[in-house]
Formats: sequence, structure tokens, C-alpha cells
Amino acid sequence: MGKMYQRILGLDIGIASIGWAVIDYSKEDATQNKIIKSGVRIFTQAEHPKDGSSLALPRRLARGARRTLKRKRQRMKAIKRLFIEYFSLTEGDLFVGKTDKTIYSKKGRVDVWQLRAEAVSRVLNNEEFARVLTHIAKRRGYKSNRKVEEKSDSEGKKVLGAIEHNVTLLKEYETIGQAIYETTKDTGIRRNKEKDYSHSVSREMLLDEVEVIFKKQSSFGNTLATDVIKEKYVEIAFSQKDFASVDKMVGKCTFEKDELRAAKRTYSAEEFVTLTKLINTKIELEDGSYRRLTKEELEKIILLCRQSEKPSYIKIRETIGLEPTSKFKNIDEYEIDKKTGEVLKKKPVKFVSAFKGFHTLRKVVEKTLSKTHWHNISQDTKLLDEIATVFSIHKSDEKIQEALSDLEFSMLNENETELLKEALIASINFDQFIYLSLKALDKLLPHMRDGKRYDEAVTAVGYEKSSGTKAKFLRALNNDEQKELTNPVVKRAIAQTRKVINALIREYGQFDSVHIELTREIKKSHKDRKKIEDGQKEYQKFKEAVVADFIEKFGREPKGNELLKFRLWKEQDGYCAYSGFMGEKGYIKPEKLISDVKYAEIDHILPYSRSLDDGLNNKVLCLAKENQNKKNRTPFEYFNEINRDWYSYEIFVNNMLKNLNRAKRQRLLKKNFDENSEKEFRERNIRDTAYMARYIKNFIENNLELRGEGKNNVVTINGTLTNMLRHNWGVGNKSRETHLHHAVDAIIIAFATQSEIQRLSTLSAKRDGFAYEKSKEKSKKFKFIPPMENFRDEVQKSIDEIFVSNSPRRKVTGAAHEATIYSPKTFIANKKSDKPSILAGSSRQKTVVLNGGKSLAKNDTMPRVDIFQHKKNGKYYVVPLYVSDFVKKELPNKAIVQGKNKDGTPKEWLEMDENYQFKFSLFKDELVEIQTKKTASKEAKNIVGYFVSAHSGTGAILLKSHDNSELNGFKRNSSNSCEISLGIQNVEYVKKYQVDALGNRREVKQEQRIMTTKKKR
Repeated sequence: MGKMYQRILGLDIGIASIGWAVIDYSKEDATQNKIIKSGVRIFTQAEHPKDGSSLALPRRLARGARRTLKRKRQRMKAIKRLFIEYFSLTEGDLFVGKTDKTIYSKKGRVDVWQLRAEAVSRVLNNEEFARVLTHIAKRRGYKSNRKVEEKSDSEGKKVLGAIEHNVTLLKEYETIGQAIYETTKDTGIRRNKEKDYSHSVSREMLLDEVEVIFKKQSSFGNTLATDVIKEKYVEIAFSQKDFASVDKMVGKCTFEKDELRAAKRTYSAEEFVTLTKLINTKIELEDGSYRRLTKEELEKIILLCRQSEKPSYIKIRETIGLEPTSKFKNIDEYEIDKKTGEVLKKKPVKFVSAFKGFHTLRKVVEKTLSKTHWHNISQDTKLLDEIATVFSIHKSDEKIQEALSDLEFSMLNENETELLKEALIASINFDQFIYLSLKALDKLLPHMRDGKRYDEAVTAVGYEKSSGTKAKFLRALNNDEQKELTNPVVKRAIAQTRKVINALIREYGQFDSVHIELTREIKKSHKDRKKIEDGQKEYQKFKEAVVADFIEKFGREPKGNELLKFRLWKEQDGYCAYSGFMGEKGYIKPEKLISDVKYAEIDHILPYSRSLDDGLNNKVLCLAKENQNKKNRTPFEYFNEINRDWYSYEIFVNNMLKNLNRAKRQRLLKKNFDENSEKEFRERNIRDTAYMARYIKNFIENNLELRGEGKNNVVTINGTLTNMLRHNWGVGNKSRETHLHHAVDAIIIAFATQSEIQRLSTLSAKRDGFAYEKSKEKSKKFKFIPPMENFRDEVQKSIDEIFVSNSPRRKVTGAAHEATIYSPKTFIANKKSDKPSILAGSSRQKTVVLNGGKSLAKNDTMPRVDIFQHKKNGKYYVVPLYVSDFVKKELPNKAIVQGKNKDGTPKEWLEMDENYQFKFSLFKDELVEIQTKKTASKEAKNIVGYFVSAHSGTGAILLKSHDNSELNGFKRNSSNSCEISLGIQNVEYVKKYQVDALGNRREVKQEQRIMTTKKKR
């Protein structure tokens, strides 16, 4: 006889955590249900928490700055070689370090700005001419690769404004150098300061100055002012690397594997996205049923969107001749005031099409040529695709000019073509690409114009989405998938999920199915997550205000459901949701609201058992009698059954209950809630259909072998369902203070099978059918039964066994030192400030020596410490390793020593010689066990925690608790992290452990001291 249970993996995936649970589940026999194991994996979030920027951004900016400086050095060396060749100057005259004095020495020289001014009035000698040309080459002026980007860049606008002002000066002077010198002789200030761009000049202005200087010097008889030298100088000094085109970075089409993805602003892509939106928009008929837009209606709306990028739904209704009794599903035709609920007739809701690029091109063509010219161009969709592709791929005006020259503007004459190209380059700036190529769109669009959904069109064309090759273990993302997923947070979450899944398969074998819940944070961008966080803060303020109002009205704090009842009472202006339209008969008296439990009740508008919607938008307050009579029906079904006036009720909901949001109002007035509607609601509240959830689901489903049969082996669970199951199964409220709640969620997710949800729904229907007067004993028969006996205790038992796994951070990255430069003699930074930065204390011992010992800088981060032990007395010592140490030939060997000498200077750190034994290295988030010694005042303690950092002044190491709990001396800090600081010199022992993805620990007995983990380039 085969096994009677399924082995299910539950995963709760967040932006920095994974909760997991392995269970055995039997559909027929609940006694076989078992929690095998649960756990938590914690990892660092792949973005800066404050602003969501990439962790690689500082490194990328620094690398860009280094490249800029390197190119500048190379340019200046090339110019000086030019001077050596033609100006009769030697290396000693030009290169610092060759002699004690060069032509650039400061003592006794004429100001170079003065020389630039005099270059148009007298002959310059060789050295003066070289100084002027060097000065111009070092400050090459402002030049943008794309002129159009300057218009949208606030800093660029300021620079351009300053340049325009300086252009006017040239009416009075011959060169910009002369103009700046003559207008700043009194102040001597010729450099821009922060937010002051008054001395900005363009590249063209400097090129003009070079031209004028060479002409003038030639007229004065300077034999060096030749066209040959000028051309060579200009080529070296003003050469600029063009921005690379992005065609090599564009991914391949989902279906046409040899084709590049289409630019987002191509006409084909914009029509595809617009059609997708329209096809998914449903028309709600008078009887409550729905239909799609027809082929003819889609054609008319597309033509309307070509005329206006954002037509109103009122205009769309008129265009397609939609009957008055029908409306767009879940769409208000006019905006509604959130505070008053008033319909704003002057603000019709607009349909946002995807034709942004189309209308951007239209405006440029109509302004430059005419509407007739645009009409002719807009008929050639292939040309529109080509134009948008050019502006999306190429990132410099020169490259765009070249690419546009290859396009055929057959409807324009030569002069019109040149005018249009010039206008387009000055106005258009496109980017981004979709996942389909123009070739694939060309095949799909005819079917979508007929009204087929995207998936139906894919089937009609004969495309089959690659399902991957299933294997026992889950593979890593390939290059195309890495490009497709642009969110680094999600990439890291998938990588860590893969580690957990593969480790679990090795430990427990293959699974029958996988259940996944994604926290809503991981499905959102950093900007959206910030909005959610702000919304939560606003809601908290609102909740506090409601509580204060409750206390004022009832003289005490609310208990249980009292706060929700009171909130709904306020939202409904005190009226029953179902009988309030009958006046006083439907008014809920505030004095009885709380004092009489049976007087008013909270009801699910759409029956919970049929919709599984437990959200606030599906809850209202009503008189208990109304709740009893409504039973397991919708308001419309209830009113229809008892012949109550529906028309008056609609007026009441729309006009009287102004505080209700649109979603709740739609539920109250919903007429058709048949099997299809029920299925739609249930799926929405059970399954997570967000893009990121579907992506992870499909990736696991297409690449991982599972034992279970059928299509629903990998399912994404909606977080709302998890919360509802947590409540109904008696697990209790979620505590976010420790990491263990992720595992609790994973257990619930694992048990959220279709059978359990169906059973929950059935029990809900039975409970909804009971009147409130029924005896408690009878109602107990219909309580929600957890998937196993003593479920709450079993969950607690499982999480009590968890040791949380942290992903160690062994990668050494970051800046080698901080930016501020100090003098090695005075330890003071060279800052023009009243309070200069001073190196003090242990900071003097952890510096980076620069420029051959001429300057110092503070070390940056400390990614690792090495632990040593004295061979005789057993004391432990900490040797810190900074980023800069990993590029040295030898690792540092000095351990931190606490304290100061008699003169106040810090003590020298201790050299780890042959008397000390290396024990192990510690990177961030590696596990440490420390056994302290018993003293007269303190009991011995065994501390186990993950390494955070070491104090460079005391040698104490900072640990954080594995589960973020406050047990065994760990204290919660302002960042809600539980940490403890320990001096380790005189402890009993210090041990290091390896922790795998599942939290299994293994002591590291022996370890070699390695030089670096940094990859060689």
C-alpha cells in the first residue's frame, strides 16, 4: 500500500528572510498530519534601506571617478608630449618630480588667466603658450551627449543658464578666457562653488578660444601657432568617449529567441500594452453579468487613443456607444472625493493608454512640420517602430544622427527630413524594453485586435513558453533571467530560496508540492514600499484617534472587536449597513453598541464562505437581527428574498454612506454573485497572482522535479489567507519581534491545501447559517478545526527547536579608505573649516598610508577579524582586517590593545608573534560561541550569536542573537536588533561554527589563515 500523505514544503519569502516548513499532510486522515521541521534563513537586503539605491552604487561612482581621472591624466601626458615634440621643452620643464622647478611652478609666475587674456594682444613665449593650452585642456567645458537630457535635469538647466549668460559676455570680449579674467580681476574668484554655476562655459566656447588664440598668435609671428599643432592639440584635449549604445545589453525575446526585445516606446509595443489593458477590461451588464470588448469596440478605442493619450471613460463610452444600463467593471467614470464621498462631475476618470511615445512623436512632428505630415507618418507603423528603436538604443546625439540617416522618410522631401531629424534629436529621449520582439508582436497583434487575450493569442500563434528542464535540485537563474529580473532584492531572495530548497531536498527528499507566500514588500519597488510604510504610519495615527474617541465616548479602552465595531459605526454615520435607509429604524444607538453584545454585529458583505474575503472592505456593521436574516447571502440576494426596496437602498449607499470607499460600496451594491464571481473572489483571496509571485511559482514549477501529480503542485498563497488561517486555527497573533514568526507563517502556508480551504469554507457557510440566539453548545460543533490535533502546541514545539540560519557575508567589497585625507604629522585633515577633522585615539592606528607616506586616510569598513590565542596563558586577541588590508602582500598581524599611555596617546597594538596561535577568522554573520569565566560577582555564561563587528578601541566583539530575542543577555537596540558586546581576552573559550541554510551547526576545528577572499581581476 502506497503512502497516505503528501510531503509539502511551505515557504514564506521576504526581502531579507525565508521561513520554511516541511510537513506531511493527509487529505483523508488528519491523524497522519505532521510538522516534520521548520526553520528560518536570514540574509542581508540587496539595497540600501534608506533610499533603495543599489549596494554597488558607491563602488560604481568611485570607479567612474577613477576612470575620469585616469583619462584626464592620459590626456595631459599626451599634451605635454606634444609640447616636448614641438615647443622645444624638456620633460624636466613639464613633469613634476623630474626637476625642482617646472613651467607650472607657482613662484614668480604670471597668473594663467592673465596669460589667456593677453594671448589675443601679444605674442606668448613657448612656456606661456604651453601654460595657456594646458589650462584650457584641464577645464574642457560643458558638453552633453544628449541635449534633450539637459532640459529635464535641474542641475543641467542651471549650468545652461550660466553658459547663456557668459555667451553675452563674448559680445564685449574676444575669448571666454579674456572675458572671465577681465570681469573677475577684483575678486579673483573664477571657480564654481556649490550651487553656483556662474563661471560655467561650454566646450564650443573653449574651442572658439583655441581657434582665436592660434589665429592671433600666428598674426603676432608665433611660429608654434600652426594648423598642424592646433589640430593635434584639439584632437587630444577635446576628444570625448561616446556613450555606448545599449543594443548589446538588450535581452532576447521570450518566444523568438534570436530576436532582440522591442523598445517600450515602439508603436507595436504601445499598441500591445494598450490592447492588453482593454481586453482585460470588462463591461458589467444590467443583470450583473460581464462581457469583453468586441473587435469593433477595440478598434474604435485604439483610434481614440491615437487622438488622445488619456481619453476619459465617458469619451470611450460615447465612442463605442455603450448602453446606459452597462458600465465598466470596477471603474468609476468620475473621481470621488475621498473625504466626502461626493462624485466630482468635473473630474472624469481617464483611461491611461500606453501611447506615450506615439504622442511624443506627434507633438514634435506637428510643431516642426504640420498635422498633415504627422497624418502621413503615423500611417507607417514600421517607421514609427524604427524611430523609437533608434532613440531607445543609442545614447548620444551623434550616434542617433547616424542611425536616423539610415531610415527611409519617403513621405518627406530632403529639407523636411533634415528639419524633422534635428527636432527629434532635440526633443526625444526614450529608454526601456519589453519582453517581446517586434517579430513576435507582429504575429500576436492581429489576434489581439480580434479580442483574444495575450495567452489566447500566444496559443493561436503556436508559441509555447519554455518550461525549462526539470531536475531534482533547483538551478540558478541563467543570464537571460538575470537580465529579465531587474530588482536586486528579488534576485537575492530567489538565490537564497534556491539554497534552502536544495538543502531541504538533500535532508528530506523530494516534495509532492510547494506552497509559497511572498511578503507584499518583496513584490513592490522601494518607492512603493515607502508608500506602504507611510500609509501604515497614517493608519496608526488614525487608529490612535479612533481609540481616543472611543475612550472619550465610553470612558474606557476598547476590548476585542469593540474598536472595529466603533470604527465601522463611525464610517457608516451610525446607520445599519442594510436597514439604515429606513431612517430611525436602522439607526444603531451608540449607548447600546458596546453595552449589548447581541445588539449589533460585524458582517461580511459577500459571505465569507463564498468569497473567502476577510478584508476590511468586506466588513460592515449591522443590527444583529439583519445579520441573522441575511445569513449566507449577498445584500442583493437578501433584499430580493424579502422584497425590500433595492432602488432606495442604492440611493442610500451612494449618497448617504459617503465615508465608504469605492471597493466597499461596490460589494454592497453587487447584484451578480454567481459561481463564476465566487470563483473569481475566492481565487483572488487564496492565490497570489502578483507578477513576482507568478514568476517565482513558474520558475520552481518549470525547473524542479516534484513527486505529486497534477498541475497545482506549486501554488502561491495570498497573505490575507495566511492571516485568516492563523486566526481560525488558533495560532494567535503574529509577533514580529523575533525572526521565528517567519517559520510560523511557513507552517500555516504549508497546511493551506485546497482541502483545508474547502473545509474552512464549508464550516464558514454552516456558521453563517446560524442565528445569534443559538446555544453556545450547538455553535461549538461548527468551530474551525485546525489541520492536526493540538495544532498550536505542535507549532510552538517546532519553532522552539529552530536555530535561525544567517547567510555569512564573506565577500570583501567597498572603499579601501574614507575620503578625508590627513597629514601624517599633525593628523589634521586639510579642510578649510573652523573645526578641522582630527585623527585621535585608536583612529591613528587604523589608517591607510597614501602617496608614499605623504598623507593618511581612515580605514573604511572592517569585513573580518582574526582571532588569536596566547599559547601559554590562553588569552584571546582580536586582529582587525579592513578592506585595504586585502590588497596587501601580507595581512596585518597586530591585535587591538585597550588603554592609553601616560601621555594620553593610545597604546601600541600587540604583535602576534610565535607565542600566539591563530584560531580562526570571523566574517560578518558567522556564528560564535563564547564561554565566560565565573567570577566573584558574575556567573559563567554561554553566549551564542552571530558576529557583527569588533570595537577598534577595546577589542570587544559585538554579537547578535540568532532569533532576535532578548534571552541570555542580548539587549534590543534602537534598530530592533538584539545585540551584546563582549570582551573576549579572558574568557574560557571562543568557538566558531559553520551554519548551513537549514540552521544545522558544525564546529570549525581547524582553519588556515587565508590572505584574501577578494577575486582577482
